[in-house]
Amino acid sequence: MLYLFHGTDTQASANKARALVKSLRTKRPDATFAEIDADHWSFSAIQEHAGGQGLFSSKYLILLDRVIENAEAKEQISKLTEMMKESENIFIILEGKLNAELKKSLEKNAEKVVTSDLKEAATNAKRDFNIFALGDALGERNSGRAWAIYRQAIDIGLETESILGTLFWQAKSIIVASEAASASASGLSPFVFSKSKKYAGNYSKEELNKLTERMISIYHDGHRGLVNMELAIEQLLLGLR
Repeated sequence: MLYLFHGTDTQASANKARALVKSLRTKRPDATFAEIDADHWSFSAIQEHAGGQGLFSSKYLILLDRVIENAEAKEQISKLTEMMKESENIFIILEGKLNAELKKSLEKNAEKVVTSDLKEAATNAKRDFNIFALGDALGERNSGRAWAIYRQAIDIGLETESILGTLFWQAKSIIVASEAASASASGLSPFVFSKSKKYAGNYSKEELNKLTERMISIYHDGHRGLVNMELAIEQLLLGLR
């Protein structure tokens, strides 16, 4: 039996592959486990493992860790995939990015294929990221937290313009809430009104006006190429103290 873990997110692939190894070893503690890397590749050893059984156990569990970094392994492994597929023993192949030919050969014979790519990881990170936490940090006037969340947003690839829009929305919500007697009068949802009303205590009216004016300037100057928008937002957040 053959399992394949590969992709450009090598850390994610490794974590998933080793989690499977741990699970299988827990289920079959009598199985003989072997880990083979590029430095210890042997065509004949893989043939032997595919066809044989452990001396004192019913099965082998073999982890092939980035073996195609070995030039011989890269040329030879395709010749072994069908044998690994049909074997009573379990083979787990862990690789990074595969070329099209090798990818096709391995995936064709694998019982299960798990692909972990950085693009997919970034998409998931964007999906799971809570941008409104940045607005909350602004409202709390917590410069350190706001900066940390902002850097995380940048690292996962969120657009600076979108981030600035969230900050501007939060600042405007605070201004509106500070001037209204109730959520219905403000036009904000009760939840947003309640939080923004609380945040209003962290700023003076003059500070809030200057904050929104600066955000507007960053937006326009950024589009004109007069400022680096990413750096300007970072400086704004670091100045919240």
